[in-house]
Amino acid sequence: MKLQAFRIKNYRSIKDTDWQNFSPDGITGLIGQNEAGKTSILEALYSFPTADITADVLRSDGSMPEVSLSFNVTWEEVKEMFPDKIFPKGIAKLVGEKKRINITRVWTDVESEGDLVLEEKGLSDLFTSTESEAENKDTSAPQTTPGTQPEVEEEKEIEEKEFIEIIFDNSPDWEFFEDFASLLPDTIDLEDLQNENTKAEGYKGAQNLLAIAGIELSVLQGSDRRILENRLGKTNKTVTANFQEFWRQKIGKTNKISIEFELKHHDNSVAGKAGKPYLVFWIKDGEEKLYPKQRSKGVRWFTSFFLQLKASSLDDGKQGQVILIDEPGGSLHARAQEDVIKVFEDIKEKIQMIYTTHSPYLITLKTIYRLLAVQRSDAENDRSETLVFGTHKLGAVSTDTLSPIYTLMGADFSSQQVIKKENNILLEEISAFYYLSSFWRLFGSKKEVHFLPATGTSNVPQLANLFLGWGLHFGVLVDDDSSGRGVYNELRRDLFLNSDDEAKKRMLKIKDCSGIEDIFTVDDFKTHVLEDISLAFKKNSDYIKGKPKAVFALKFMLKVDKGKFKLTDLHKDTQNKIKELVSGVEAILN
Repeated sequence: MKLQAFRIKNYRSIKDTDWQNFSPDGITGLIGQNEAGKTSILEALYSFPTADITADVLRSDGSMPEVSLSFNVTWEEVKEMFPDKIFPKGIAKLVGEKKRINITRVWTDVESEGDLVLEEKGLSDLFTSTESEAENKDTSAPQTTPGTQPEVEEEKEIEEKEFIEIIFDNSPDWEFFEDFASLLPDTIDLEDLQNENTKAEGYKGAQNLLAIAGIELSVLQGSDRRILENRLGKTNKTVTANFQEFWRQKIGKTNKISIEFELKHHDNSVAGKAGKPYLVFWIKDGEEKLYPKQRSKGVRWFTSFFLQLKASSLDDGKQGQVILIDEPGGSLHARAQEDVIKVFEDIKEKIQMIYTTHSPYLITLKTIYRLLAVQRSDAENDRSETLVFGTHKLGAVSTDTLSPIYTLMGADFSSQQVIKKENNILLEEISAFYYLSSFWRLFGSKKEVHFLPATGTSNVPQLANLFLGWGLHFGVLVDDDSSGRGVYNELRRDLFLNSDDEAKKRMLKIKDCSGIEDIFTVDDFKTHVLEDISLAFKKNSDYIKGKPKAVFALKFMLKVDKGKFKLTDLHKDTQNKIKELVSGVEAILN
């Protein structure tokens, strides 16, 4: 199961976040100023699996916290969790249609672990009705006649409490990443690793490194020293190569740093440990061989972060895990912060990550859809509420909250005259701009519209993310060819949560047109655009490939602007296609 959405009530400054979707690609970022409530959201989410709260998370009115999570799950997955169980009538249909189950943890006091309940009343009602029917049944002993056998006791349907508990048991594991809890130690005794002494300094970091290296403790206990040294040498190269895929910083004149470890034995100077094996760890750059504690805070943090997340992604038992990370990379250079995102990208298919940040280097323009904006309300009271804004509501967010995006962009697009707050339609290229402007005038639409061309189909998603990040209203128009359909599907997935209904409200494919030139009949295109009826071809978009499309489109627009051309000059089929296209764009604007 994967986390789909959350809702938090009555937790510190949070009164009610309402339902907020996690990013569908596994990486969700929370942006906002200090004291906005970002960390509180992480802590509230973590209280769902741990069931732990304290008095300091309560609101001033004494309301008890509630944390609800929506899990993406199919009916087939549910059945696998409950082998040989009978379900109340209607559950299969409801779960099968919605493909989710919402569970809420509700506390009655700070000492309790909180009760798990079904958030959705419709699902809970199915269990309630079944239990009511059971209570009304005659429970007296069955009457038998001589020579007959008593009836076999009817198998009981699963009860709501058991249903919730098993769903919870099968939900993702959680971990709150602690900045320096998994640092590599300088050394660690093999005995501490064997005995799983979690209190030993560096235990977690050493375990993570061995997991990435694929080294079992039994290998380190091998008697052939030469074979072991050879194995460790190859392992060090593999671990280093893996690490260097993500750490791109130069240290001095060298290009990369490397991670190494080796097996040694204590000498007689260490009381009680003489001859016992231990591991030594190094973080090298060039020939400079230093212990982890001798490296900078930034290098140590990134190493810890990399080892923790990479090891989790390689552990079959932890795949599907949710990791919460508060302000990752605070001690890192801007370039190194970008490397943090690279680690996220590498493991997002296996691990779901939710992180907070102030940094523009921990977000990317192409993935604005991953962000939730967090800020305090403007209400004048002693404890203003924390508000959470999903990707589609960033227009209501303050400039201070969106400052990481502003910094990343270098300018506030919303203040530019060429781009308006409303009624923007993003196009693939400049020729589409000229044609759409012409069609709008020919059709006589009274709707305000601003056509904005990208510099090619592949750049439309980035432009859409920019507009989304700036909180500007926009629609998208693409051709009905492979690249246009690819962009449409990408935006539907990344910006509209794979919802066809939401996508159709904001996007339009030019039906049966591999290029906007196919709006015209072939004869119309020859006559009114190319101005050469002698040309021979079957499809406009095929003919225009490799030719100055924008020049022809501009000339057509100028004719329309000067009143030298009317809609009625076109064939009826062309008129109908223009009408359909303009009506489709108007629907987006509405």
